[in-house]
Amino acid sequence: MKFGALVLALLVGVPAWGSEVIGVERAQLFPDGGTAAVEVHGGCWLSESRCVRTAAEIERLRAENEALRQQAGDMSFTVAVVALVLGLGAGFAVAKLAN
Repeated sequence: MKFGALVLALLVGVPAWGSEVIGVERAQLFPDGGTAAVEVHGGCWLSESRCVRTAAEIERLRAENEALRQQAGDMSFTVAVVALVLGLGAGFAVAKLAN
């Protein structure tokens, strides 16, 4: 996110300079070497360091999710049905004893 001459015409209050997230109502961007301005209406911008940290966190979460999937293994349909039948049988037996 390198914008040499970044000009913001903000109509809404902005957090202190140096903040990692800047909320905008309306702005004009003048990219490096560009003569035409880009109009932006609403949204927010993240600093480059914040984007890098967010991307690293997303990658870490994906790896963690994959590791959890592998640890869980594949539960076969037969095992699920047997567990369900045993659970129902135990529940029925407890209800019969309670009467």
